[in-house]
Amino acid sequence: MVVEYSNHIATITLPPKLIYPTTNELMKAAREALDKGTSELLVDFAYTEIIDSAAIGALVSTAKDYASKGVKITLRNINASIHDLFTDTGFDKIFNIESEGGIQPADKDIFENSIDVRLYIEKQFVGPVCVFHLSGIMNNPQGSRYFKQEILLAMAQNKKILLDFADLTYFDSLSVSVVINLNKLIKETGGGLRICGSNDIVDDLFNTLNIQDLIPFYKDQDEALAKWD
Repeated sequence: MVVEYSNHIATITLPPKLIYPTTNELMKAAREALDKGTSELLVDFAYTEIIDSAAIGALVSTAKDYASKGVKITLRNINASIHDLFTDTGFDKIFNIESEGGIQPADKDIFENSIDVRLYIEKQFVGPVCVFHLSGIMNNPQGSRYFKQEILLAMAQNKKILLDFADLTYFDSLSVSVVINLNKLIKETGGGLRICGSNDIVDDLFNTLNIQDLIPFYKDQDEALAKWD
């Protein structure tokens, strides 16, 4: 991993395989660049062929740090397979992406605060699994944006994520696509997503949409952890 500075712009050139624990080097380099007063960060994928779920989380964690300082991040020279993954899962919407046709600007801010978030998340770590205990209401767009932010940040350290819906009262149908896209992103970058404890209302919604064909569902946390492959 190479870091270069020019006119207050930092460029981080990534290695061929951006996987854990290399992602820790990325976050460290990005924080050092931010501490030096960088006005823009360019993340260069010119040599990168493989990216895993930890790398996705590292990019989001870096984006959160930079957003808090009002500093711009642009991803550049992304190959076709990684670009397709980002596009298919909506990840391209939260980053500026530079290509031959210019810069495709981000059009979603998953770090935007809102007073109308009625979703509560408590994290529990059970071995290699990060369990998200969700309570309240999964509403759109505030709740689903908060949910997406927390999942993406967790991916920096955890490849296995279990969503515990035991105390979740309601799940907005418009938020289902967020779960589907995150599942695709986690799965295609070497991780796994599971769901447990959903009530009858949430079960009915997911059954109607055949989500169980995409994501394994379990009765409770103990069963999900015991049967994790």
